[in-house]
Amino acid sequence: MLQSIEIKNFRSCQDVRLRLGDPVIALLGKNGAGKTNVLHAIQTAADLCVGNLETSLNLYPRDPQKPTGFVLEFVLGTSLIVYRIDRSGISSSQDIFRETLEKNNSILYLRIGESATALDSDLPDNIRIGSQSSTLPLLLQILPLDHKLVVELYPIASYLRAIRYYPLLQGFQEHFTGPQSRNNLGEAEGSMSPYIEAGYYKTWKSKLAEGTARRSVQMRLLHLSLTDKDKFDELKDLLGSNGLGLIDDIRVDEVRSVTRIHATKPDEISDTVYSIKFMPGKGLAGAGNLYRFNGLSAGTWRILQLLTYLIFDTNSCMLLEQPEDSIHPGLLAKVIDILRTYSGRTQLICTTHSPRVMNLVGPAGIRLVTAEEGLTKVSELSSQDQQAAKGYLEDHGTLAEFLETL
Repeated sequence: MLQSIEIKNFRSCQDVRLRLGDPVIALLGKNGAGKTNVLHAIQTAADLCVGNLETSLNLYPRDPQKPTGFVLEFVLGTSLIVYRIDRSGISSSQDIFRETLEKNNSILYLRIGESATALDSDLPDNIRIGSQSSTLPLLLQILPLDHKLVVELYPIASYLRAIRYYPLLQGFQEHFTGPQSRNNLGEAEGSMSPYIEAGYYKTWKSKLAEGTARRSVQMRLLHLSLTDKDKFDELKDLLGSNGLGLIDDIRVDEVRSVTRIHATKPDEISDTVYSIKFMPGKGLAGAGNLYRFNGLSAGTWRILQLLTYLIFDTNSCMLLEQPEDSIHPGLLAKVIDILRTYSGRTQLICTTHSPRVMNLVGPAGIRLVTAEEGLTKVSELSSQDQQAAKGYLEDHGTLAEFLETL
C-alpha cells in the first residue's frame, strides 16, 4: 500500500507532502486546486522508476530551471520501500538525475547522472546508463533471473507497474477499425464497428503481453470471456442481480461475417468476428433485451468501465477521477462498497466533489486540496477534527457540512 508521496516542482505542486496509508482516500477541493495534479504525480513517480520513457519526457516542472523531485513510500509485504528521484524536466548540458531505491533503510541501488551503483551485486561499481533510461528496468534486464538483487527488485517493479490512473472519460467509441486520429480532447476518433475481428483481438492480445495494449473495456471483456471464465463470472456477479442489479448478462458471441469488416492489416482479414451485448437488470429500461455497448446509459457505462478495470487489471493502486459522475447516489454507495471490499488488494485514491463519497470514505480518508497563490497544498484532518467529524456524522450531518464549519 502507498504510504506517502513528496512532490517538488511538478505542475502546481511546488512542495507537497501527502500521507496516504489508507485503503480508500478521497482528494477533496475546488476545481483547479490541483487534485488531478496530485494523481498525476503519483503515477509519474511510479512510471519514472519502472522506465516509462513518455513520462520522463513530460515532467512539466513548475520552474524549468529546477529539477522535479518525488519521494514515494510504500509497503510491500512487511517491507518499507522508498523511491527517491530528482530529475531535470528539460534536457540541457546541466541535466540532473539522482535516483535511489531503498528497502527497509538499505539502499538497493544509487544513481547520479549516468552512473549507477547496485549494492550487494557482482556488477561493476559504476554502471553506465543513458540519460533517458531508468535504473530498475536496466538492472532487471542485465542481471540473471536468480540473482539476489533481481529477487528484491522484481516485486517492486510489479507493484509500481500496477499503479494506474483512470480518468474514466465518457465516450462510447472506444473500439475502432481503420485509421485513427485524435480530437482536441485527446480521444481517439475513427470508424466505429459493433464487432471485434479475431485478427484485431489477436494483435491486441500480443500487445497486452508486452504491456502496450490499448485500454479497451470491450477487449478486456472479450479476453476474460475467452481466457478467464472465473474472473468473467466474478465481474458479471458484481454487475448482476447478486450485486448492483445493473446488467443481468454480458453475452459474447462468435459469429461469421458475410462481408469482411475492415482489417487493420491484410493478414488480419478474417470472417470470424466477436459480438458483445449487454442485458439491463430487471426493472431497468430495456430489461430482457440485449444491447451493444453504445446502447448503455452513461452511468452504466461508467460503472462497467470501473469494475472491468478493477477485475481485469488487478492494480496495486487505482487513481480515479470523480467516481461519482453520472451515477445515482444510491447506486454510488454500492459501488464504493465494492471498491472497499477490494481495497485489501487494490488501494483506491480518487478525486471527488460528492458529499456521499466523502461520507463513505470517512474522515480518516479525506485529504483537503487547496490552492494558495497558484500553488497546491494538501492537508488532512487532525485527530481532533476526525473525532469531531465522526460525532457530526452520528448526528445525521454530512461530512461535507462538517468541513464547512472548519
